Amino acid sequence: MPIASAPRPHAVASAYVIRGTDPAREPTRRVYVSTTATGVPGMDFLAVERVVNGDLPLPTLNEAEQELAARLMTRAELTANEIAERLRVEPRTVTRWRAAWKRKGEGS
Repeated sequence: MPIASAPRPHAVASAYVIRGTDPAREPTRRVYVSTTATGVPGMDFLAVERVVNGDLPLPTLNEAEQELAARLMTRAELTANEIAERLRVEPRTVTRWRAAWKRKGEGS
């Protein structure tokens, strides 16, 4: 009789964009990051979500969180300057990350 194994933890977070409309405001676009992902040490997905959405005060992210946030903001079509401002890095850093993703064939 085979032994049942425990479910494997998720290795990455998922993210999705919700576009909403409010008649009194411009269309909104928020990114929601799954916080149910486990097994990713050192990743604060709520902090990443806050930075991606520009929720003030912006938390400080570690390097892995910064890169994840940069990927999500790139998908949301923010410019390198906008991303750099939220992450408190140089725009050139964002440009280098994007070039590295392209070389690896990962896109954004």
